[in-house]
Amino acid sequence: MRHTFGKTLGGLLAALCLVSTFAMAGEMTCTASDGKGNCTAATGPDGTTLVVVGEGLKVGELMDCQDRGTLINCQALPRVAPPAAVTQQMTCTASDGKGNCTAATGPDGTTLVVVGEGLKVGELMDCQDRGTLIDCHAVRND
Repeated sequence: MRHTFGKTLGGLLAALCLVSTFAMAGEMTCTASDGKGNCTAATGPDGTTLVVVGEGLKVGELMDCQDRGTLINCQALPRVAPPAAVTQQMTCTASDGKGNCTAATGPDGTTLVVVGEGLKVGELMDCQDRGTLIDCHAVRND
């Protein structure tokens, strides 16, 4: 019975190791090419450089790589367009005393920290979230 249990456990461990080999790789950056538009080496997030096969990929491109056992096959990551800048109207609620708006209230009543040069408290502004700051400008009446 122990022999059967040992063989079963050993088989399961071997299968687990084989499956984990296929799951390795992931997102990598191409670091070398063959000069014909094929990536030949890539670096992973841990800094390890590996020999890869990546057709139609240039140095510097991000790739999704799969370890196939005998080779690491890479494909270009799909490019996602950045979201379109959304402009919303806000009203300046605080300034730094030098003519720059530092806080504003949006249409939903939420007050946010903003950057609005040359704007006074009470002025209506067009604001865009730039990711690191909310940039505001005076509303233009074109």
